[in-house]
Amino acid sequence: TRDVTDTSFVVSWTAAPGNVRQYRIKWKSLFSEETGEKTVAGDTTTADLEGLTPETRYQVSVFARYGHGEGQPLTGEETTDSKSYKADSEPYVLSDVSCRTSAKADIVLLVDGSWSIGRLNFKTIRSFIARMVGVFDIGPNLVQIGLAQYSGDPKTEWHLNDHQTRESLLEAVAKLPYKGGNTMTGLALNYILQNNFKESVGMRPAARKIGVLITDGKSQDEVILTSKKLRDAGIELYAIGVKNADENELRSIATDPDEIHMYNVADFSFLLDIVDGLTDNLCNSVKGSDDGPGSPTDLVTSEVTHESFRATWTGPEGPVEKYRVEYMTVSGFPLEVFVDGTVTTVVLRGLDPLTQYLVNVYSIVGEESSDPLKGTETTRKSVKVRFLGGSHATHPHCFFMRVGAGTTDVQLVKLLPNTAYELSLFALYGLSASDPLIQQGVTCMS
Repeated sequence: TRDVTDTSFVVSWTAAPGNVRQYRIKWKSLFSEETGEKTVAGDTTTADLEGLTPETRYQVSVFARYGHGEGQPLTGEETTDSKSYKADSEPYVLSDVSCRTSAKADIVLLVDGSWSIGRLNFKTIRSFIARMVGVFDIGPNLVQIGLAQYSGDPKTEWHLNDHQTRESLLEAVAKLPYKGGNTMTGLALNYILQNNFKESVGMRPAARKIGVLITDGKSQDEVILTSKKLRDAGIELYAIGVKNADENELRSIATDPDEIHMYNVADFSFLLDIVDGLTDNLCNSVKGSDDGPGSPTDLVTSEVTHESFRATWTGPEGPVEKYRVEYMTVSGFPLEVFVDGTVTTVVLRGLDPLTQYLVNVYSIVGEESSDPLKGTETTRKSVKVRFLGGSHATHPHCFFMRVGAGTTDVQLVKLLPNTAYELSLFALYGLSASDPLIQQGVTCMS
């Protein structure tokens, strides 16, 4: 079937073997006494069924007519859309909220796709899922999200490791098909335990494991023992019920406490009213009580002078908004600079010579800071060279030059020819200087 509206849909089939004179198409409502019938030519393999009742499940049978009678029918089912359905639906409106965390989490959504939901309401479920998953940073080292749809028999729509970006995941949500069938929640819960929470399809042993059930009715099989198996396997369960869902059943599935993990709304239109609160709780589950930005590693200092040095580090695996680099003397007050999260090096300037500095580097995400990466470095000595103009100068001149503590020779330029100079060399320690080393020299004739 295709091109489903509130009052019609198109059925198509593969041509029957032999010399078919006509096809007879018969349909009947599964909810009322409504029936219908039409015939098409034997060389046709499609038929438009029109004048149907909105939101109604129909059984359709196609018979091949030969000269001597009819063959066995080909039978299928389809449900018309709601009267208010619009083919050009608006795009998803994603939440302004984001869940900023470097924690790893594997989330499997288990979505009820039974006939009682209806196509229009399933579109609302798609919007609800898009708003829910759109708050997370998706990736192989961050949050992964898989989805299984169930009715009579569960089916994996995509595994945890199938979509490694948010954009790819949202595209899959937009294309999520409506399955149809009966509500067998217990079977579906066991299915995701056996098929989706597996390392072979992307589950990471060290990641937090979360299951989210969305259902609109009471299960037609046992759910208590199956949901306990999931929780015993370390999987945190959320249960979201709509319309005809059984609240006691939802409580038996969800992880405690119920006020965080269990939701029940009277109609599908109310799903978007609870999505922000749900995503906030989901975000806290992803983060866990011990969550925080990952700490940087491998602090290295270089380019050391008497007044500066460079600090370089390796960033953590997860996202970082910025780094805070704190530096101080052993007895002084801390100073700090901030570096963008994409940068892992900075030059610390305006330092005192021959002084040890303590350096702490923090990763920052939102209001949270990581544990510090610690290190030390000592600036070099500062050397001052003074040289005086000699006896051939009209007026003696005094010049000063500073060089880094690692320097032990310097070229003095722009001196007067055939002139005697006196040089004084001082070692500087903070604001103090050593006694000078004094030497004299004479420049050559020009």
